[in-house]
Amino acid sequence: MKILLLLLPLFSFSAWSAGPLEYTEEELNPPVEEVLIKKPEKYLRHESMIYDLNTDLGIKDQRQYTGTDRNRFSLALHLSAGYEHFSELIGLEGTYMFRTKKYDQIFWGAQFFRHQAHFDAISQNPTIGGAQSEASFPRPTDVKDTVLGFGPGVGYRFKLLLDFFTTENMFETVDVFINTVQLTESYLSENYRGYGLSTNYGIHKRAGQSYFYGGKFSYNVASVTRAPIGTESKSERSLSLGWLSVAFELGFFY
Repeated sequence: MKILLLLLPLFSFSAWSAGPLEYTEEELNPPVEEVLIKKPEKYLRHESMIYDLNTDLGIKDQRQYTGTDRNRFSLALHLSAGYEHFSELIGLEGTYMFRTKKYDQIFWGAQFFRHQAHFDAISQNPTIGGAQSEASFPRPTDVKDTVLGFGPGVGYRFKLLLDFFTTENMFETVDVFINTVQLTESYLSENYRGYGLSTNYGIHKRAGQSYFYGGKFSYNVASVTRAPIGTESKSERSLSLGWLSVAFELGFFY
């Protein structure tokens, strides 16, 4: 026993002089499957493991963890949300988003859209103003105008309502964009320019490792102004725009 007590300080010094423990590369960067097994409630809260079906073997293989998604590109076809007047607004939208590494659920990016719409589907004829104001040029309700928009935005991908369903390949998204907007008004042959805001809520299904499809609601508001005629004030030559649309969206992650 005395010999062991005398040797104990020597062992302690040897362990200290050997330096800190060295970890293997696998211990420092464990595979995704191991992380998910240890902390599934954390890492699968808003993410999933997506599988491709091997039709030759009849099994699922090539697992893809959606937490590694970094870029998203999508195209959407928009229609008016008025169920009796779908054709009053028809348009296309393209969106590119990239995912931050620090805040995993946040996407940043930009959108571009081009819609053709009846005037009364996106605005109203002003009723107050002077002789040269917008109120003196009432448009027919079926006049078709063109709306262009482009701007940066931020999005968030999550699972909230989908918690009530047993699904691994469906997600919800919320996006907000600040846009530069141009209205080409065909009745007066005038161009109106200004700024607007787009907010989207969508539900998408992951069709394999990369591709997804789904639907979304898009609410848009904007204020646009044309060039002055004579001594018009800005308020006399401005229009307020607003519309709600539904869209079918198709895209992919990479």
